[in-house]
Amino acid sequence: MVLARARAFVEFVYAILLIVYGSIGFLVRHRLIRLLPPSVRPVVTVRQGKVRGVTSTLANGAQYHFFKGIPYAEPPVGKLRFRAPVPLERFRKPIVDCYAERANAMQKDFLSTRVSGSESCLYLNVFTPRLPGEADTTKGVPRLPVMVFIHGGGFMSGSGSSLFYDPDYFVQQDVIVVTFNYRLGPLGFLCLPGAGIPGNAALKDQLLALKWVNENIAQFGGNPDNVTLFGESAGSMSAYLHYLSPNSQKYFHRVICQSGVACSDAFFQVEPVEKARKLARFFGYTGDSDQGVLETLEKVPAKELARHQMEAISEAEKHLALIFVFRPVIEEQQTDDSIITQHPREILKTYDSLRLPLLEGCNSGEGILALRTLGKRWHDFGRSPERMVPVLLSRPPGMDPVRVGQEIKRFYFGERPVDGRTIDQMNDLLSDNTFITNSVISAEWLAKYQPNVTHFHYRFAYDGRLSLLKRVFQLSNVSGACHGDDLMYMFKASFLPTLPPNSDECRVRNIFIALWTSYAKHGHPSQGSSAVVPVKWDPVQKVARDSDDFQLDCLEINTVPRMVRNPGNGRLQFWRKLLKQYRPDYL
Repeated sequence: MVLARARAFVEFVYAILLIVYGSIGFLVRHRLIRLLPPSVRPVVTVRQGKVRGVTSTLANGAQYHFFKGIPYAEPPVGKLRFRAPVPLERFRKPIVDCYAERANAMQKDFLSTRVSGSESCLYLNVFTPRLPGEADTTKGVPRLPVMVFIHGGGFMSGSGSSLFYDPDYFVQQDVIVVTFNYRLGPLGFLCLPGAGIPGNAALKDQLLALKWVNENIAQFGGNPDNVTLFGESAGSMSAYLHYLSPNSQKYFHRVICQSGVACSDAFFQVEPVEKARKLARFFGYTGDSDQGVLETLEKVPAKELARHQMEAISEAEKHLALIFVFRPVIEEQQTDDSIITQHPREILKTYDSLRLPLLEGCNSGEGILALRTLGKRWHDFGRSPERMVPVLLSRPPGMDPVRVGQEIKRFYFGERPVDGRTIDQMNDLLSDNTFITNSVISAEWLAKYQPNVTHFHYRFAYDGRLSLLKRVFQLSNVSGACHGDDLMYMFKASFLPTLPPNSDECRVRNIFIALWTSYAKHGHPSQGSSAVVPVKWDPVQKVARDSDDFQLDCLEINTVPRMVRNPGNGRLQFWRKLLKQYRPDYL
């Protein structure tokens, strides 16, 4: 165990050095391109005016164009704070130079107390392999498929920056990629209906970005009738809510959810109105009107709102493995820009209410994120087994949480103690409690109640030299693919090491890119990807609504992908049994 910890520390130092070195290089390039832009700078006319980008070269030597920092909304400041975004009608300059990303959203860093960013943050980035009619060889070529990516970060941090999300490998496959920023924390998710703030402003930012793509992407060579929405973690949960939203569905044609489906109460904000009031009290408000709460919070500097957002946490949330205070809410009224007004369970269990295809799954070691956020406190789960009972079970009347916690403990740990020697078992439990079980439940509902939804399910299981997050977390000794490490095998982040093309890591990257872009082009991940992934990816089988049985077929993504049934050595069946026992009508 000592050797494992020492190795984990060495890998942590190496990962940090990579990130620091890569980030410095990115910032230097970012400054230089603004001061000394390259000679080839194409201009594209969109509805709001003209944008000037940069022509550059992909890793494979092919030419492409990027346009970074395109404003897609009015700055959400002043009286626009907390409210739905206002579309930008005209640019303030004749031509907007879009050589480098602009400000990130105001945010508190997930792993530290650092606060950074700007309240004026609603910008998007377009990466295209070719522009319409730029050469004779492209005339008559069909418009390109479009992939719109929503970043993660627990709804409190992150950005669409190419520091993390350079889509080089996607663009090589002849697709256009759009990334963007949206508001975070209380600025994006404050909910106070009594004062005219229905919540989900950040999700409405995302919807406005999708509308911008629908309106303008043809000018970059893209096909507005072939748009794939994809996201990871909080971005995955967001994409899932848009998948369920009648207002959003008209702007895309298929969805990819990587590590997060917002199908249960676990993913929604706890006591949102009380959170807003609690935050206002922290900043000195002593009244009892929601309008007074709003006026107080409108005057607080954005940086202070981000810095002190944890002051709004509820007592129940303090005991959770993952704590994200400001998150989506189920809105009270259906409006032109509302995102979700029904519980996802109701939508999913309304027979034949969904039609768009969905590709969705998790990483095998999702729980590594929770191990990191808990620190040594995860050992307390052994002494307080009721903490092993997830929000999903909801503790109905008559359920003894201690007894159920002991049952869960026996299943995962047997008679072994909850300590450093059983950290892999704790990872399995936290993986299931935070992400995997909800993903499986969503899959079962789709199989039972949505006969016209084609659903492809996956489990990512590879751990290689590009898996930096588990090394940053100093948990490289834990088995499995960490939450977020799938992204390291898709995007060309500035801090990733360069590895030989014949390495396992590059093979896994090629597999991801082939599957994701084939799905974006054709609606099926195996159509056009067989040269890289010989195995056919079959969708999840449909079952009768009254069936007591459900089998989850999924693609295990590794160096050699394979179809597997019910991954997890009985864990899927264990949670289905508990749900049937304590929430008999749930499934």
